[in-house]
Amino acid sequence: MKTIVVTSTDSLWNEAQKAKTYTQSTINSTLNDVGFIHATSPDQTIAMLNRHFSDRDDIVLLLVDVEKVRSEIRFEKSLSSRGGIYPHIYGPLNTDAVYDTIRPTKEHDGDFIVPNKFDQL
Repeated sequence: MKTIVVTSTDSLWNEAQKAKTYTQSTINSTLNDVGFIHATSPDQTIAMLNRHFSDRDDIVLLLVDVEKVRSEIRFEKSLSSRGGIYPHIYGPLNTDAVYDTIRPTKEHDGDFIVPNKFDQL
């Protein structure tokens, strides 16, 4: 199984579970705003969290089985100057493709740390 990670919040994930579909592109933008859902590979996730969400304490990471996603997934160059190839989901994410969630923890300096579960992915 290949895993990608979608960064969400408790409230967004709770809403998606009720609707059976996740339609946020990022925490602050929707699929309709952007055209796809941003995701990361497990090894890209913590650096991205520390760049964009170090001030948040409500982050939940959705572990997504790419084989169960009904919408098209494209692995594309970053839209920013960071470089790298990132997974983009071009359509809604069916919640049954999310096989687990992780609440990331932080160091004393406020930086997120790599979850132990990522070692198994």
